[in-house]
Amino acid sequence: MNEIKHKRIVLDNSNIAESYPGITLPLNYSFIKIAYSGIFRELINASLKDDAILEKYNDVFDNMLSFYQGRVYYCINNWYSLLDFMPFSKKIIPVWQDMMGVNDKEIYYEKRHIFNFIQRLKMNLRIIKSGFSVPRDMERLNRDFVNVKDFFDKTYNENLSITELLNLFHELKHRVLYKWYVTLSNDLYAFIWTGLLKRKLRKKNIDITKYISGIISLESMKPIKALLEIAKKYGDDADVMSKPEVREYIEVYGDRSPCELKLEVMTYRENPSLLEQKIREYAGDKYKLDNMLTNLKADQSQSMKSGFALKRARLGIQNREISRLNRSRIYGMVRKVFLSVGQRLYNDGYIEQPSDVFYLEINQIESGEYNSFKQTIIQRKEEYAGYEQLPAHSRLVFENGIILEYAKNDSAWTGSYTGIGTSAGSVTAQAVVLHSPDEKADVKGKIIVTKTTDPGWVFLLTMASGIVAEKGSLLSHTAIVSRELSIPAVVAVENATAVIKTGDVIKIDGETGRIEIVQAD
Repeated sequence: MNEIKHKRIVLDNSNIAESYPGITLPLNYSFIKIAYSGIFRELINASLKDDAILEKYNDVFDNMLSFYQGRVYYCINNWYSLLDFMPFSKKIIPVWQDMMGVNDKEIYYEKRHIFNFIQRLKMNLRIIKSGFSVPRDMERLNRDFVNVKDFFDKTYNENLSITELLNLFHELKHRVLYKWYVTLSNDLYAFIWTGLLKRKLRKKNIDITKYISGIISLESMKPIKALLEIAKKYGDDADVMSKPEVREYIEVYGDRSPCELKLEVMTYRENPSLLEQKIREYAGDKYKLDNMLTNLKADQSQSMKSGFALKRARLGIQNREISRLNRSRIYGMVRKVFLSVGQRLYNDGYIEQPSDVFYLEINQIESGEYNSFKQTIIQRKEEYAGYEQLPAHSRLVFENGIILEYAKNDSAWTGSYTGIGTSAGSVTAQAVVLHSPDEKADVKGKIIVTKTTDPGWVFLLTMASGIVAEKGSLLSHTAIVSRELSIPAVVAVENATAVIKTGDVIKIDGETGRIEIVQAD
């Protein structure tokens, strides 16, 4: 499964670990590799419009991600190859590194084509023009997504054959990938305007986090608001799962759950009992429940003259969270398709259980060589059990398939440390170290310490008093959600989960980024 083959390749898990923490199974990786390849190809095609040049970058598009020992990484030199297309790329790359949480600033990539003056001018004009249309393009994408969802709901049914299910998957891919590249343009839009705003406020010694929080219509917070209202209304009802609001919640937000971008992880849609458990948990503390609802309905943003950069930074962030929620719904559709494929393969005796389908790759399923599936799955389960025991590296450098260097989270620090403060406020509380959001742990009033979070962690964060993450940046999901919840957050804290122990009393300052171990357990 490892894909390191030749020349110098730099793998980095900055930001990507937020979406795919820990081990990712083969089906999921094969899907996201297809998705990243298609989206980036369309992004460059929109500005380049030259098939001959585009073809020279085929292997770049096909390897935006890489897979090593069961974990997903950015093949970051390929990202730099594509960022080189951008006008003012030398200025944009540092902003991109900052917002993506890339710690190692070394830039390595292979330039495939030298653009002449006319080519570069045309391309730059198209990119600059598209930059002004990003908000409008995002509105159009959000409307189009409704049509995609309607198409899926009308087409999918439990009686589709494997061939029909795979055709449905490819139709989804076609309808989504050719338009979804707009979200990458919006990411860059949000990064640039937030970076400009940050620079402007730094000169005035003002904390930016106070200005990019309190976005009332932020899409990431709608599922949690709806869930809290259900908990307040029906939390003590023995028959809560039969309520129409709960059924509607599953229909609208059922794909938003811990590790939602891993196809192999069941969501609230597939396992409603997880949702019931969460409702009961929130209802168990009436005082905190009321406080959370009050805070989430209040506008927490700072009063400020409606500045040009501020407006655009907040709009970029808002659209970014809309696309993240819609992305989880796309994964929900794909998950539904391949769970059905797994059921068909199981019914026909080709795999031992429906969930074994996640140990296969999409091209293997499409090959139709079903008789080999059982042996492949046995081998992969053994392989992945071994991967679970290996450490996660933050950055790896390969030369012709040989590891030159790697960074892993195994060094130590004592006393105090400084990361990136992303949500203002100071809190002293007991730490609880979590490696996944489904761990059984009491986080109420405590500071969660973890490697990274994905959108599904929002349900845990509502119960905590603060968050420390090893990965992240000003616009990472950890940062955005903690600001909306008004809990202090510090990200990019190297080795935090190795040094801080569950039970330690720690103090964090979400403005300065300073962390202090007040009392070791």
